[in-house]
Amino acid sequence: MLSRLLLLVSCAASASALAGPAAATSSALATAAASAAVGARVGVPSMATVPVASFDGAKTGEAQVALKVAKAGAYVVQRKVVTEQANMRLGTAMAKTRSEVRGGGRKPYQQKGTGRARRGSTRSPLLVGGGKSFGPRIKSYRLKMNKKEAKLALSTALMGAVPRMTVVSDFESNFASPKTQDMKAFLDRLEVDTKDREGTMMIIKERHENTYLSARNIPYLNLRSLDNLNARDILKAKKVVVSEGAMATLQERYGEVA
Repeated sequence: MLSRLLLLVSCAASASALAGPAAATSSALATAAASAAVGARVGVPSMATVPVASFDGAKTGEAQVALKVAKAGAYVVQRKVVTEQANMRLGTAMAKTRSEVRGGGRKPYQQKGTGRARRGSTRSPLLVGGGKSFGPRIKSYRLKMNKKEAKLALSTALMGAVPRMTVVSDFESNFASPKTQDMKAFLDRLEVDTKDREGTMMIIKERHENTYLSARNIPYLNLRSLDNLNARDILKAKKVVVSEGAMATLQERYGEVA
């Protein structure tokens, strides 16, 4: 009996010794994969050049744009867009069940003797005017995203829009009164195809009432201040117009030192 126990102990020890390197290798691979997944989302500073124009539309030079870009940029931006669209849903659709529909308290006819199917209420989901079996209910579709990840997604989307971006000197003060015609003339000078209603996003540093009112009635123009940026609008825009003040804030917020 003692010899059998000694044999079992020695077998177990040899098996653990053989399995040791394999287990260590698998744990090392798992650690490397986890670190690679984390590193894929870390922002790497990227630099590009965008044209600078005046309010009159004349090209005055070029500006350097250096914002952080995620290594797995498409994945991070896709997560941000999905989160934004999910958070736009109200989730207020609701259908009443048989217990919520008004009426139906009286038994419509006797249980037996009629030859018909037995009924206890006229508000059964099988009948017209009855409740809904598996209808929509009020719910929240809200998704959460880490602040640093959302910030990195916005900067990645902005750097992706650099080829169609133009920086314009601060133009808010040029709209002394709310006039849609002035805004349309400004877009024409920036070579925005207003006839085909080319989707354009305009980013300003902070809300300016006359600029907002001048752009409000133009259906293809999306005016956003920095506190209201989202990745979905940046990706949809065919052209992006950024004021110099907004660009300076973007560089501070999403640049190398951010």
